[in-house]
Amino acid sequence: MVSLPDFRQYALANKMELEAILSEVYGALMAGQSGFLMVDGGAHKGYHTLRMLDLPGCKRVVAVEADPDMASRLESILNRQAAGDPRLRIVRKALQRDPSLTRIAWGSSTSHEGRSSILSGNDQRPTIWHGNTDMAYRETVFVDAATLDQVLISERLPVGFIKLDLEGADLHALFGARDTLAQHRPVVAFENSVHAPQVHGFTIGEVAAYFHGLGYVALDFTGEPMTPDSWFGFFEAFAAPREQVQALSGILKAALSKRNL
Repeated sequence: MVSLPDFRQYALANKMELEAILSEVYGALMAGQSGFLMVDGGAHKGYHTLRMLDLPGCKRVVAVEADPDMASRLESILNRQAAGDPRLRIVRKALQRDPSLTRIAWGSSTSHEGRSSILSGNDQRPTIWHGNTDMAYRETVFVDAATLDQVLISERLPVGFIKLDLEGADLHALFGARDTLAQHRPVVAFENSVHAPQVHGFTIGEVAAYFHGLGYVALDFTGEPMTPDSWFGFFEAFAAPREQVQALSGILKAALSKRNL
């Protein structure tokens, strides 16, 4: 079995393979099921939105993209490649944890279009990319904000899988998904930035306790459980309900084995 440091080296050299593995994971998890909903949080250009729509049993994809420029591009892409698909819902909101918050400061990057994100209230580190001299931003704007629970409250289908790529706001957003996680028990893929706790004001101990209270287990990309001491071994991770940990771990290990890892 490949070690996480070795997988990290592989992933850095083959970045799109991460997305391919992720699509294999949710495809395998949802195989044989029908009538489910999937969430593509931080949908960007719709790579995963389109693959989720392709799953035979998928009846709804909620694609969430807060960046104004990217959301317009996403809509244009999906209007071409998923034209008229009634299963698709696009939400232009920033996912975060506070249900009373309806607007939030947003940093839209002109240099790295995939790194736009919430601007937190931490002046020392407002984003996970703070201090990176390669980053350039448009003027700060305010965008609509919501929790995952609020985005999904009107949906009636079972939530099968949630993919998050929120540039450090992933765990922040999952604190706003308590009802969804408790009721629907989806597997979650999330970005796992070492800087996220400082940016958004939480500790990994708090995240671990939150997951434990919901009956969730954090797994790394090799299918191994994560602890607070080993949490930041890789920049992408999963959270699975206990009843799906074995299945998810097996799917991840099979995906890596297929790549001779």
